[in-house]
Amino acid sequence: MFKPGKIAIKQSPIGRSSGYERALDYETENREQGQLVNFELNGQIGGEPVHERFSLHRDVAYNFLQSAGLRLRRYGFRSGLARMPELRADFERVYADLRQRLGVEPDHPVDLERFLHERP
Repeated sequence: MFKPGKIAIKQSPIGRSSGYERALDYETENREQGQLVNFELNGQIGGEPVHERFSLHRDVAYNFLQSAGLRLRRYGFRSGLARMPELRADFERVYADLRQRLGVEPDHPVDLERFLHERP
């Protein structure tokens, strides 16, 4: 479920797969080094609490799924978020919301060095 500044995902246990509940909140912040998006990941996986925070620079903020996925693996979650087609519409809304909040156009340049090496 999407609402501006937040996406929430819930899956009941199915067979041997434990259930999970996650919410990813995000907000923009202006700092000396430029505009950032701060993300906060909360919820539970298999009954274990999840709480992680990370920030991404404006030009690489659209790569938030990779950063969130890396954190979720620490809690035993192996399914890739981007591989969940039922969430595509919600993720598209997040991308649109980020574009609007950051004032980014589709042809906005990306710092390739930062994109390849920044893994917060």
